[in-house]
Amino acid sequence: MKKLLALLLALMMCASLAACGGGDEPASSDEGGAGVVTDEALKPLAEVYNKIAPIYNEAYENAETNGWMEDEQTAAEIQALSAMLGPVGTGLAGESDMLDGADIEGLTTQLEELIPAIEELAERVSVPYEG
Repeated sequence: MKKLLALLLALMMCASLAACGGGDEPASSDEGGAGVVTDEALKPLAEVYNKIAPIYNEAYENAETNGWMEDEQTAAEIQALSAMLGPVGTGLAGESDMLDGADIEGLTTQLEELIPAIEELAERVSVPYEG
């Protein structure tokens, strides 16, 4: 059940990022910068991302090393997390305009809620796969 919940949350996150990354410019170009994400607003997201990234990276490396990528569910979870964390990491690494118009607070909350699931994934793939 936890695996399914984690996968669903990851897919929701991917969908929300895709919805926020539209290529169309707004009809009006206010000088006020409406929808532009500030560095200050990104700090909580960056803190949560910096908690998750090492756990995810360890899980990914262990899944590769221990053969867990042969397990369809585990591979799908890792791919969904990669699709979600990749754009966030890119946005935080200097292309913050990728996150303009995004619900940063909601995204931060979703990432915080994923921490236990990613920790469980990391624990699961820390041993050799015996499919």
